[in-house]
Amino acid sequence: MTTKLLIADDEKNIRMGLQAMIEREFSGLYECVLVKDGREAWQHVKQFWPELVITDIRMPVMDGIMLMQHIRELEPGRRPLVIILSGYDEFQYAREAIRCGAREYLLKPIVREELFGALAVLNEELKERNHLIDDSVVSVEKGRLAGASVIPDRNGSMTRAIQYIHAHYSEDLNMAVVSNSVSLNYTYFSQAFKAYTGLSFVQYVKRLRIAEAKKLLECQGGKIYEIAANVGFDNAKHFNKVFRELEGMTPQQFRVQNQKGN
Repeated sequence: MTTKLLIADDEKNIRMGLQAMIEREFSGLYECVLVKDGREAWQHVKQFWPELVITDIRMPVMDGIMLMQHIRELEPGRRPLVIILSGYDEFQYAREAIRCGAREYLLKPIVREELFGALAVLNEELKERNHLIDDSVVSVEKGRLAGASVIPDRNGSMTRAIQYIHAHYSEDLNMAVVSNSVSLNYTYFSQAFKAYTGLSFVQYVKRLRIAEAKKLLECQGGKIYEIAANVGFDNAKHFNKVFRELEGMTPQQFRVQNQKGN
């Protein structure tokens, strides 16, 4: 079975060179797709769900950092593993890439052995992920055969998970952290959480953060970017986008409307 690998770089020679190196070293293992910028990469991720992404950090239209920020919004079981490429040997780039979830950070020009080593490590991680998913599917099927619910009753675990989310929503929170806190693998946790709340993990956290932000906006003080940070958003732009999606208006419009109501 081949692994879907997306390569994003604005330089055609680099895209094709990476594909050639990988296919020579790992014959038949990868199904490679090449794109020239982050926007094309994100569209491909949403439509075809690659398991691995190799992306340049500097590209037109959408760069590698913004691409990873979008990928972070996906459910953990659907997130591809990311290798970042950069021509900049600077700590700030590495720090930002790692903060956004990059598994590996490689400098250009690419050293073959470093690339192959990174791919070997991520292949093992993918095998472990797939093993967990297979175990979860088997458990669900056994439940069906036994006449049990597809998602067993784990109300205690879900209650603790929600308590954890409410205590840590202002932090860099993801489903892997929460599922670990209640000792459930993330694939099973994702199914159980949605069955319990009626929402996906991402939807639930977004709604909680916006609800808490509304409370802060009802107060007279506080800048929008400060409120965004206080409820767990990385930046004000993303906060504004999510707020508008859920409330039909910007945070500033909500604040003004609320003040008029007073």
